[in-house]
Amino acid sequence: MRARRLASLLALLSFASTPSAPAAEKPKPAVVLVEAEGRDEELSAFVARLESELSDGGKVRFSDARLSGADLGTLAAEPEGAAARAFRTEWPGETWLAVTLSPCRVEVSRMTYNDKTSEGYAVQRVVENVRVDCPVSLRLLDAATGREGKPLEVTGTASYRRNDGEEEESSELEGTRDAARKAAKKLPGLVKR
Repeated sequence: MRARRLASLLALLSFASTPSAPAAEKPKPAVVLVEAEGRDEELSAFVARLESELSDGGKVRFSDARLSGADLGTLAAEPEGAAARAFRTEWPGETWLAVTLSPCRVEVSRMTYNDKTSEGYAVQRVVENVRVDCPVSLRLLDAATGREGKPLEVTGTASYRRNDGEEEESSELEGTRDAARKAAKKLPGLVKR
């Protein structure tokens, strides 16, 4: 009798301690970058940061298909055509993306003041305050229907101070990286699930 209770208790304990099977993870929607326009250096910085931010966010998968030779207009015009089917096979995703980087607007204000070197010589120093605004437009198309969704407009900004003559990384690069960060925050909400 006692052995029977002990056996049933052990059976209950082993059943209760068995971890439940993990729930099937829902696949993340995929965005495929088909084409992009803008200055090469800024575009490269934007796409790299966008991909990094989306990957870190974990809500959307990102693929860069710019080198595929596909044209977004052609794919959207005939979403069930041979070209679109071949593209979807090679680059699976629910949303096709086109990026347009407009030229950044850079404002520089200069401040000049008199100073002395450590040796006591009088020198004139110049400090520049730099502000950069980089507008970016993203077009999203449903890969299944070719229908264009709501466009996403973001503006990246960068502000910093530098001394005259200092060579730094292009201020436009920092502005486009900021635009990519902002786009990566908004993009998951606009992607077809």
